[in-house]
Amino acid sequence: MAIALFGLGTHAQRATVTDDQRSLSIYEIMVGSYQHDPAGTPGYTQMWGPDGERKNGNLRGIINALDHIASLNVNAIWLTPVFDSTKALGGEKLNATGYFTNDYFKIDPNFGTEADFRELVDKAHERGLYVILDGVFGHHGGVTTASPSGHRLDVTQAPNWREPQGGNVRMPGSLDYITEVATYWIDKYGVDGWRLDQAYQLLQDSTNYWTPVRRAVEDLAAKRKAAGEKWGTLGFMVGEDWGTADVINNGVYKKGGLLSAFDFDGKERISGPAQKLTSEGLANGWDDVIYVLREPRERGYLTDSVAPTLFLTNHDTYRLADHFDPTDPHFYEKQMARFAILAAYGGPIQLYYGDEYADRSVHTTGGAPDNIARTSGHLEPRNSDEAALAEYLSRAMKFRRDNPAMWRGKASFVKQKVADANTLTVRKKDEQTGNEVLIVFSDQDTTVPVRGLGGVDVDAWRPEFVVIKPAK
Repeated sequence: MAIALFGLGTHAQRATVTDDQRSLSIYEIMVGSYQHDPAGTPGYTQMWGPDGERKNGNLRGIINALDHIASLNVNAIWLTPVFDSTKALGGEKLNATGYFTNDYFKIDPNFGTEADFRELVDKAHERGLYVILDGVFGHHGGVTTASPSGHRLDVTQAPNWREPQGGNVRMPGSLDYITEVATYWIDKYGVDGWRLDQAYQLLQDSTNYWTPVRRAVEDLAAKRKAAGEKWGTLGFMVGEDWGTADVINNGVYKKGGLLSAFDFDGKERISGPAQKLTSEGLANGWDDVIYVLREPRERGYLTDSVAPTLFLTNHDTYRLADHFDPTDPHFYEKQMARFAILAAYGGPIQLYYGDEYADRSVHTTGGAPDNIARTSGHLEPRNSDEAALAEYLSRAMKFRRDNPAMWRGKASFVKQKVADANTLTVRKKDEQTGNEVLIVFSDQDTTVPVRGLGGVDVDAWRPEFVVIKPAK
């Protein structure tokens, strides 16, 4: 029996795309703080976020970073809002976030031009990277113009099932406009999906308005695929809702709405609370890993047809590395363990820029917990430990990419005490391809006995990956 250990082979390859949304591994970029290219547009000068960090990020800076992103073996990028927010009320700090748009059909001129955006999408696609845009459809910063087809937003205040006051987009009067936004960028540029900010805001008057919007997106994606298009055919939509499974079941998943929402419950279990530093996660040890890697229905979700998106950190939370003591001798390895859990998750996953280099935000000033993580992006490690962490992440994502059992396989679990080490062996098998893999965790250096294999050597907090059967 041929066995391929995780550590064998280091050459990064271009991502391989699949039309199964569960295979997504998304790299989130906060546009204003990530990268600036002086050959591009000027960017903003201020943004809500920590002092002393980049505020003038632009699209050309992201174009320059695509090779680095692809080297991590992720297969998608998520851009925070890129639509024109220059006229939104609230001042430049608010405008620069992009979350209060005044024109959904134009690129923000501080970030770039329409040509820059098209180049970014095309060059991302050339590298096998899907492009996911951030859609803020439940509130806006003062939209006054009609859509290209003549539809308009109903901008009156509209309560939703979570907020008595709600946002300034009322349904169903805004449905045609929102649907046109959601399909326009797919059809014109081949964009591959949407991250949907405060998604609960489109649940109004006991109606889930994501249902018709999702159907329109999926119909367009199917039409493009039937016409032979490679891109703009995925139709991925993931909603932001900080609730538990019960809340999301009765919210964005309700009545055939969205099929994915961010897994805040899973994030807290494996990498600590979003806006508190009280825990590094795994409070219940490997039992939390077992819980997160189970099927959605086993975790209380409506059905196994939904695909919650697991993440470790984002632009509204503390960074992953913030949850760990930098003097801990396993500071970097404990982050590797979280990357391994993410890689083994049976559904879409999301990383945040800087995770690959253990970027921290707790040392910054001038930022609240919901914007402190918007630190300057960088494309090179600052020391050998950061380089090793990025290399581990790249290998983990490659293993996920090359083995559909990682993102689609059924999981079984064996916990063992090996001398003083607490270990967990996760076995995943994909019925479609016969692919079968192991992910072996330990909190100490040890050799974990595995039936049929003898033993697998594992370093503390640095999980090992093994191929039992390659995909057919």
